Amino acid sequence: KRGELRRSRLNEFIEGKREAATMLLANLHRAAELIQSFKQVAVDRSHAERRTFDLRMLIDQIMLSLRPTLSKRNIALAIDCPDHIELDSYPGAWGQVLTNLTLNAVNHAFTPDVDGEIGIEVRIPDADHIEVSFVDNGQGMTDEVKRRAFDPFFTTARGRGGTGLGLHIVHNIVANQLGGRIAVASEPGRGVRFRMVFPRAAPQFAADDLPLEAKA
Repeated sequence: KRGELRRSRLNEFIEGKREAATMLLANLHRAAELIQSFKQVAVDRSHAERRTFDLRMLIDQIMLSLRPTLSKRNIALAIDCPDHIELDSYPGAWGQVLTNLTLNAVNHAFTPDVDGEIGIEVRIPDADHIEVSFVDNGQGMTDEVKRRAFDPFFTTARGRGGTGLGLHIVHNIVANQLGGRIAVASEPGRGVRFRMVFPRAAPQFAADDLPLEAKA
């Protein structure tokens, strides 16, 4: 009102508010991501769609949606899955497992300047089960990281936005909704292999939370 406002002071004010708004928006996005992760931690079977589906077709569909992310990082994808494997299970849960494993590999397995490869291998150990291996040729895990891989909020990428919930969610879905079990094998510099065994027909109850080696 007094006409004493200088243009430089107005520009400083506007720039400060712009920075504050940008920070606020980034934090809101971050909070939304965390809330979504918390919702995924508690697997709600009552709202999940269970149906019969072809495993190879589902894997192809899921990974097709993730190919832009892989291409951006020069990560090759190899899928080795027999045709005509029919499951009576939860395709949405399968999608979450494969998506989380893929993003975990993208964020942790490979350094930005190194090309990598992810492989999905499906085997049929017997008439009632399938075995799925998710493999990368990245930098691998130390024994400490491997031991805590499925712990909630444990991450090696805290400074890069990691929440430590991705693999915890995978473990919850595999064990509690799909009726399977999961184990991880890795050494520093030699990549990571997640080995999962599932029943063809997902159970109506939570699977025993035992290590894969104890049930093999």
